[in-house]
Amino acid sequence: MRFGRDTWSLILPDAWRAWHDDECSTLVDDQEIGALQISAAFKDCEVLERDLADFALEHLDAGAEAHPTQVGDFVGFEIAFSDETGFWRQWYLRHGRQMLFVTYNCSLESRGSLDDEVQGALATLLASGDMIA
Repeated sequence: MRFGRDTWSLILPDAWRAWHDDECSTLVDDQEIGALQISAAFKDCEVLERDLADFALEHLDAGAEAHPTQVGDFVGFEIAFSDETGFWRQWYLRHGRQMLFVTYNCSLESRGSLDDEVQGALATLLASGDMIA
C-alpha cells in the first residue's frame, strides 16, 4: 500500500501501520520495535545540499559522519548515532523545492533488526505534486 502526502509517498512495509499528524507522518512496525517519521519542508527555489547540511548542523558539529545516499527520487545524506536511551538514523533528503527529514529510532537492543524493511520502504520514495519542479 502506498502511503504519503501530496508531495511524497512510499510503499508501506507489510504489517506496518501509519498515520499523519500536524508535525510529521509516522510509520510503525507491527511489534512496535521502532518508528520511522517523515516531515517535509519547502523552499521557493531548489533545495541544495548546503541547505541539508545547515539543517543537520547540530549533529554534524557534534561529530556525526554524513554518508551520501539516494532513496527513491530523493538524494542527500544520512547519519546514525546512539546514546544510552536508543539508536537513531536520520536522512536529510531533497528533490526540487522539497526537503524531507526522515528519522528512524529504536532501542539499542533492536538496532539493525528492521534495517531491510526501513531501507526497502525508503527505496520506494516518490516525489509528486508541484514541489518537484
